[in-house]
Amino acid sequence: MLTQTGKYSITSSYLALIGQQPRMRTADLVWTSMALPKHRFITWLAVQGRLLTQERKLKLHIQVEDTDCCLCDKKVMETTLHLLVKCEWAQAIWKEVEQWTGIVLHNNGIKPTLERIMLKHWKKVKKETIAATCGAIIYHIWRARNWKKFKGKSVHTKEAVTQIKKEIIERLQFLSSSKKTESCRSF
Repeated sequence: MLTQTGKYSITSSYLALIGQQPRMRTADLVWTSMALPKHRFITWLAVQGRLLTQERKLKLHIQVEDTDCCLCDKKVMETTLHLLVKCEWAQAIWKEVEQWTGIVLHNNGIKPTLERIMLKHWKKVKKETIAATCGAIIYHIWRARNWKKFKGKSVHTKEAVTQIKKEIIERLQFLSSSKKTESCRSF
């Protein structure tokens, strides 16, 4: 495909094939290098509504025996919003991490949380660190759900929070050779 200047460009050919896709405003926070790759991937799936929750299985016409959330054992359908935000088990995780960081992290969903982080008048490194912390929370909620559903093992909230803290601190230490992380070492 030729550009406006008459030269061939792979980029212009690619864009001609797929069309101009809207850029997700929160993508930079999801894919930040502050977050571990496994956290980034699960967070991306959650933001896109692609986690294979019981609700999503039903939408995909996959037979489901039990649609209830397995973390809180309430008679509530397991949706992405319920599992990651509204579930009592998940809320306990969010609250403990909020106490640790001193920052209120969530409100009505994952996208609104990331959008709120973007709107804060914080330095970029703080936004990325808080977003990475949210990603760790999302990952560990999803992991606890899978352990209970497929292994029959319950994960205690304290255990999940300890792991979240450990992973965030280790990631900050790993990236500490860059001056970028200096301001986030306080928590």
